[in-house]
Amino acid sequence: MLVIMAVLPFSMYAQEGKKKTKPVERYWYIQADGGLSINHGDLANYEGGVWNDFKHFWNNGEAIKNWNAHFGVGYQFGKVVGLNLKGGYGLLAGHKHGQPLAFIDAPAKAYLTDLALDKTNYIEGNLNLTLNLFNMFKYNPRRVINLVPHVGIGGIYYKAGAIYQLDENDKPAETPLAAQKDKRELTFTVPVGMEITFNIAPKFDLFLDYTYLFTGSDKLDQMMKKYKEGYYTEENRVINDKDMYSQFNLGLRVKFNNPCDIEKMARESKKITYRVNPDPLVEGEDGKVCFDVIVTVPAEYFEKQAVMNLKPYLAYKGGQIDLDPITFVGEKVKGEGDFRVNYKEGGEFTKHYCKDYVPEMENCELKGDPMFYVYEGTIYPTQEEIVNNTYFTQGSTVKLADGVIPQPKKVDPVYDTVWETVDKEVAVKKLTYFFNKDKYNIADRRKLNNEADAAFKDLMKAGVTNFEIRAWASPEGEEGHNNELSNNRCGAADKQMKKLAKKTAVEINGKGYGPDWNTFVELVAASDLKDKDAIVNNINKSSNKEQTIREMCDIYPQLEKDILPQIRRAEVYTTETVQEKVMKLVERK
Repeated sequence: MLVIMAVLPFSMYAQEGKKKTKPVERYWYIQADGGLSINHGDLANYEGGVWNDFKHFWNNGEAIKNWNAHFGVGYQFGKVVGLNLKGGYGLLAGHKHGQPLAFIDAPAKAYLTDLALDKTNYIEGNLNLTLNLFNMFKYNPRRVINLVPHVGIGGIYYKAGAIYQLDENDKPAETPLAAQKDKRELTFTVPVGMEITFNIAPKFDLFLDYTYLFTGSDKLDQMMKKYKEGYYTEENRVINDKDMYSQFNLGLRVKFNNPCDIEKMARESKKITYRVNPDPLVEGEDGKVCFDVIVTVPAEYFEKQAVMNLKPYLAYKGGQIDLDPITFVGEKVKGEGDFRVNYKEGGEFTKHYCKDYVPEMENCELKGDPMFYVYEGTIYPTQEEIVNNTYFTQGSTVKLADGVIPQPKKVDPVYDTVWETVDKEVAVKKLTYFFNKDKYNIADRRKLNNEADAAFKDLMKAGVTNFEIRAWASPEGEEGHNNELSNNRCGAADKQMKKLAKKTAVEINGKGYGPDWNTFVELVAASDLKDKDAIVNNINKSSNKEQTIREMCDIYPQLEKDILPQIRRAEVYTTETVQEKVMKLVERK
């Protein structure tokens, strides 16, 4: 307890000003425990150390009746401090071997060397202050193991057992030296102990507890330092002034809280389904892109105190266009969001958007980033505010829809039904060269690259002569190295294609784009990795993403085996028109 008191000021100082810690869970609980009682009074065997006390439970082939059981109720006030009240019943027995005891008032000082205490039964109750040591430094309501010391004050209402002398076979004599007390006596206790808790579920803890109880009486085993009726005392040894006993128990705690497990919501965020109408997105006659985002939340998924912020955006090469975020709140959140979600039923929710069309919207993708946090009195409208003000978890990025098909242009100002399509050219991927880690030699992966060579020859036969190369590196290396590596891979693909073209005139443009983060995240999200959501979350939140990926590869070898090789590549594009796609749009209108 002195160590705890010494550490507490430093732990509080370390927490001062700390932001984005996990929200505190406060709750009532009930608990029950039972186990062994251990006598540390005068009639306890002092041979050996403290572990010798556990020998009291078995003697000469017979079990000694030392056990106890409790039931209690408590309240957790915050991260560290809690309080519980418990009461119970137990038995105490004991032995004393080889150490002589003598009558205090006996004229001849008759010696007794081996004594046994029959079961002392007791009823007890105590009030305990608990301190969670691990939460002093880093709060985690889902931590599997916690260390919880406790100290308190209580009372014991006991009836002292009979005292027998043991014979040469360590069996008690038929006649006791002191009979069991007829009346119960009451005294105070000071319990001090340590508990190891195991969080087996959000509402259940299993715990092991060792508690030492100091009592205000020396009469639990009827062996006192001095007693007028002539009981016994050691010669040349100080007997305990006060009796003590301890308890080693196993227990179960049931918490009456409403745990808001946003980590689980983030892990299982793919249970939420999304639809967009229309898909792909289309520019309207008024020059606006209008669509509905339809979000379906499954039953028994959305925690009652949770908030989800969905950030939709149109992602295109070189940037993105952010849309208004959507806020979903649990049924017990007092603040207002866009939609309130019932825990048992879930629901379907629709958000309508209209944005002015800009050229960047063509060939983009509509994506969404879900973010979760626990409501503590404030609804944060943007994800930037969430990051700056509260603890949060990040769900998996989802693709919502393709976009945007532009409106065909009118060419006749008189006849509104006359349309002309535009031969708009778009880049279409045709083939891919792959490379080994940190290499840009096409021959290293000859089997796959033979397929790319064959596809290039087919394009040449079809009369295609204009090509674009986009080369990438896997993102676990340093950014400068990856930029150089992707440029070298672009050059290697260019050289290979010109070699295959021979004397045919071709136009090849290309560029290296460095590390390909987006493809890595998409491949992990689409994989069968058990912890893929956790991998994506850790990388998204990391300040050193390259190092995080390297650490993840050590833990999940499948990343290096299956995911990263697909990113070490050079993609070859040709141009095609969207005339047919626009014509179909005109026919529908």
